[in-house]
Amino acid sequence: MAQNDREEARILREKAEVSVAGRYLERGLYDIPELASEQAKKLVHELQVHQIELEIQNEELRRIMLELEESHKHFSALFQQAPLGYLLLDEVGLIREVNETFCRMMGQPRSQVIGNPFVECMDGSGRDVFLARYRAFFRNPVDKRLEVLIRRERGPAFHADLKGALLTSALGRQQTNQQPRLLLAVTDITERKWAEEKRLQLERQMQQSQKLESLGVLAGGIAHDFNNLLAIILGNASLALDELPSNSAARDSLGAIEQTSLRAAELCRQMLAYSGKGRFVMENLGLSDLIDSMTTLLKASISKKAILNLNLHPTEPLPPLRGDPSQIRQVVMNLVVNASEALNDRAGAIAVSTGVMECSREYLAQVYGEENLREGDYVWLEVADTGCGMSAEVLQRMFEPFFTTKFTGRGLGLAAVLGIVRGHQGALKVESEPGGGTTFKVLFPAVEVGKTAVQREGISDASAWKKSGAILLVDDEESVRILGLRMLERLGFQALAACNGRQALDLFRERPGEIALVLMDLTMPELNGEDTLQELRQLDPRIPVVMSSGYAESEIIARFARQRLAGFLQKPYTMATLMDCLRGALSDGGPWSES
Repeated sequence: MAQNDREEARILREKAEVSVAGRYLERGLYDIPELASEQAKKLVHELQVHQIELEIQNEELRRIMLELEESHKHFSALFQQAPLGYLLLDEVGLIREVNETFCRMMGQPRSQVIGNPFVECMDGSGRDVFLARYRAFFRNPVDKRLEVLIRRERGPAFHADLKGALLTSALGRQQTNQQPRLLLAVTDITERKWAEEKRLQLERQMQQSQKLESLGVLAGGIAHDFNNLLAIILGNASLALDELPSNSAARDSLGAIEQTSLRAAELCRQMLAYSGKGRFVMENLGLSDLIDSMTTLLKASISKKAILNLNLHPTEPLPPLRGDPSQIRQVVMNLVVNASEALNDRAGAIAVSTGVMECSREYLAQVYGEENLREGDYVWLEVADTGCGMSAEVLQRMFEPFFTTKFTGRGLGLAAVLGIVRGHQGALKVESEPGGGTTFKVLFPAVEVGKTAVQREGISDASAWKKSGAILLVDDEESVRILGLRMLERLGFQALAACNGRQALDLFRERPGEIALVLMDLTMPELNGEDTLQELRQLDPRIPVVMSSGYAESEIIARFARQRLAGFLQKPYTMATLMDCLRGALSDGGPWSES
């Protein structure tokens, strides 16, 4: 490095000597008379040396000026084309300098930006925040940042992150008045904000889904235990009615108990529907036809000031859905009644529409329903009203069981709707705002063309059914076992009871060939119904087995599709229901057996 410096100095000196010599020749300084004095000669020599040194300095200055000019151009290009927007503000917030990147962000030329207050570039409530915090930000911008919304000349405003640094010189040039400037770095964080909002939305959906799942498990567990209690009440009332003479005064009281128990069972089914484990009898349905058949009932159920508009998609091009007609009717009825109540006895309109749409995975990720719903065609039902709408707080809690905004409501309407929809592998989307009405959109998977419902085999004539043999009743609830034994004996069977699966297997081994059918609860300690059924099949592959549970028949069908069940008995049940189930199970292997 030192050698290069010496070489450059030598070259500069040679250039300077040549330059000085040329000037002496031009001016004829070498032709002057010989000086008599040695002092004069020395003076001339010193002048020549100074002249050379000046030339060297001038040459060095010219080189430095060129380097400075190149550096300035380089810095200017970096400043103007930087990936961030840069602004230079004075103490009152006026824009004194700006780079091209920020001008492109705003979509305005530099001439329209320079000299204007920076706050005029902002949009929304961020102006007041910026003005309130600017003085403190200007005095000490280190480790501080602001987020504002900056408008564009064309298009939507963008979210910007502002970070600052205090400068005492204006981009490398010393200021005459020594006033400090604030250098702002502007970063477009619109995509980051969108991603953050999306993440928060997914977190809220996950939390809501987990909450609903937990509440569903709770509701299903309560409904299961409640079913066992109802089975005792309903069964004993049914037995007592069968024992009493027709003219007994107690029959009215027992009838009231039976009817009340049936209403309680309906409430229990709503809780099971919320948990997604309600009993569904599935078949192919035309949604428009089903709603059209409910028109009279719907009009009678809504407020007299409400206008019901039906916009039903023609049935012919609308694909069918796979569902339980009574449950789908309950969904329609609950949504329409809910829309009517949202009008608050004011005049308004309720629109019920149907159609079909193709749903992507992204669309299904934004709705209420089971996780990992399949993409494809969905038949949709939409119920929209012009009522009071719902706040964000109500929207977050509307599917919670027993939550209601009505004075006399039970809070199971929308909860049951969501449970039924989830049980049909569907989804639900809600749009609402206070004063702007509410729109519920329910999605059901469309049935593929050519796919038909699986029908059960017919049950033999009741006259051909013979009550013979022993029936093994397996249930871990003692009161249910006692009641079941009484019912079976009343029907003419020899009844055996077991409190769990292991005891049932021991009884079955002790009485080979005597037991004609096993009536078994699904949920039991030690050995549950499914494991017990597998053990029974090893002992006797042809033994008819009827599974009993408070959960869904559709779930049992799917779970035991390969186990050749003879039937399913939904809890709670009456003696008549038990008789019908046993008659079907003992007739040619039962309606669920394989051919």
